Amino acid sequence: MATLLDTISDDESLAQRLAAMPSDCKTLTLSFADHGLDLHHPNWSADASDEQCLQQTIDTPADFASLRSDEGFVPGRNVVSWGLASSDHKDSKAPVVNSDEAEYRLIGKLGSGGTGIVYQAHQRAIDREVAVKVLRHELASDRQSRQRFLTEARVIGSLDHPNVIALHDLCIDGEGHLFYAMKRIDGASWDQQISQFSVEENLTILLRVADAIRYAHSRALVHRDIKPENVMLGRFGEALVADWGLALQLSGKSQGAIASAVPDSNSAIGGTPAYMAPEQAIGQLESITILTDVYLLGAILYQILTGRPPHRGKNLLQCIQAAAHNDIPSTDVVGELMDTAMRAMESDPAKRFPNVEEFIRSIKDHRTHEESERLVRRSRRRVWPDDEASGKRDDSAEGTYERFRVGQALLYEAIELWPENARAKRTLEQIQLEFARFAAAQGDLDLSLRLYDASGQGDCEAAVRVRRERDQRDRMRESQAKYSALFTQSPEAGLLVRWSDGIVLEANLACLTLLGYQVGDLVGRSMSDLEVWASSQRREQFLDTITRDGGIENFETQFLRNSELADRKIDVLISARTVNVNGVEMLMSTIRDISERRGVERNLEQSRRRLRDLQRLAGLGAWSFEPGTDSVHWSEETFRVVGRDRRKSEPNYEELMANMHPDDREPFREVIETTLQTGTSFQLHFRFRDDDGNYRSLLTRGRPVVDDDGDITEVYGILMPGKSC
Repeated sequence: MATLLDTISDDESLAQRLAAMPSDCKTLTLSFADHGLDLHHPNWSADASDEQCLQQTIDTPADFASLRSDEGFVPGRNVVSWGLASSDHKDSKAPVVNSDEAEYRLIGKLGSGGTGIVYQAHQRAIDREVAVKVLRHELASDRQSRQRFLTEARVIGSLDHPNVIALHDLCIDGEGHLFYAMKRIDGASWDQQISQFSVEENLTILLRVADAIRYAHSRALVHRDIKPENVMLGRFGEALVADWGLALQLSGKSQGAIASAVPDSNSAIGGTPAYMAPEQAIGQLESITILTDVYLLGAILYQILTGRPPHRGKNLLQCIQAAAHNDIPSTDVVGELMDTAMRAMESDPAKRFPNVEEFIRSIKDHRTHEESERLVRRSRRRVWPDDEASGKRDDSAEGTYERFRVGQALLYEAIELWPENARAKRTLEQIQLEFARFAAAQGDLDLSLRLYDASGQGDCEAAVRVRRERDQRDRMRESQAKYSALFTQSPEAGLLVRWSDGIVLEANLACLTLLGYQVGDLVGRSMSDLEVWASSQRREQFLDTITRDGGIENFETQFLRNSELADRKIDVLISARTVNVNGVEMLMSTIRDISERRGVERNLEQSRRRLRDLQRLAGLGAWSFEPGTDSVHWSEETFRVVGRDRRKSEPNYEELMANMHPDDREPFREVIETTLQTGTSFQLHFRFRDDDGNYRSLLTRGRPVVDDDGDITEVYGILMPGKSC
């Protein structure tokens, strides 16, 4: 079969006629008619009015008997135009059809195409409105045109898809005119509304159209004339692909190969020049494949983005030539969607999307990417609001934490949708770094380090500084925890106060029992705000003395017990001293109830002795042993207690045992081993050789220290002078 361009170039009058016609979006077909090669355009129909055309198509008799022998089974139906029954035209040679006997009553014209005219009609048997497509009168006696019309109807009838217009009936009237009835869509064609819709709305319609075409391809059919004019949009969201008059059957191919069209004597080259793929304009029918439809879908996408079809010209001839050479005007529109459209419209079919599925996936990927970018924008507005919104934001610590938290969550969702979203990743890193700095300023060091690590900046200078602060804090907490454990188990009532701000850190059980308060009544409050002092003047004297001297012994005052207890006011004797625990100045105090004195001297001596013991518990006579390394650590007070020069280094475990009295070495080893095995506390008297060679009698109490996994990592104890040898 000749190509479209061949036919035009061989017929000068035809070329002139095309050059005189404006470029439009109508379907052009080249076919073999009974009278020879025929190029057809809807505007070249007879000059008769629509009403005359209707009468000609339905009421004009013709001898179709010779044409019907190979048309297959087509049932007969009576059709009459509204108020224009054949009996009303006395000069007509058609048999009279009573309007009451007509199955279909034509009401008015809905539109026209290259091969037929579509009318609104009433189907009497079912009492419903339908659309009836009638083969054009000038084509009604052409064998190939009739076969193509029948093929179109049977193609539509074979496609059971929600986005393909439903065919109800294929019929022939009493005079042999072909028509078929299909679903009447209460709406308009897409081309009448495409400019009114947003890009997203048009994309939704395009995806439905593409899904219908994908289904047709699964049935080995190529549409060849996909364009907005051939898509009907209903009032209730329907999107239906119509006008399958150029549909071609594909040949069978092995899996993975692209099937091509199977030409026959009824086939036609055709399409709409404004959207037409190059192979439609210049190729043979054998070059038509599913990739031709991929091109047409890309052409519609191009129109959605730019507002115009891809092929243009001053006249119809130039438009056809633009399609043949795949001349597509450049545009300022850029982005993923335009890339999708241009790939679908590649001149070489092999460079297009391999199928409609990939075209659909590309658009859906774009939508996913758009949603991901939308989440990034939301995140940035949340964390860094514009000037108008910044005045309304909550700048409190809680509000800032919430902004960062929500901003991060939105970005994680954006990256989950589109893992390759570089902008989302950059924004997430920015937010995490800013959040890390904020958290560090709030003292939230662990969170700050997690954020630095998450952003990939875990080794930056700021992160190293925060990590150093975190490690120092943890060491302090660990030391305080060991000390606190010994302090809280002391039988003597006492308070542990951070001296820098006067905040009570610990109140042991003996203290709570003595005063009748709960932990929250004392811990976390300032010494100056405690409601236990009966006299504010005595409280100020106590604090002034500590400030001046660093400690105080046997300070007599009165405390107020819990109001629910009898004898609320009690006499107490307080001894206190500031001590340094890992660089933090602490105030250690013991509180004695001296309301019932059993002798002033005895009580004073006991208070002094217990103060010294408590001072040693604070680290003044402390020691520790790490079984993993056999290393021993002494506090400064321990050197004094054992009589060892402070300038000497701490002994290791073997040196410690060597300086111990021979009779005490084995009991000491057994106590340590039992503690390591059972995790129990211990108390032991032993003798230790001082620098003068004399043995000192010492008493040690201690307990094991376990890590988060329950493993003993250290033995920690206090050391004090014992009984004389």
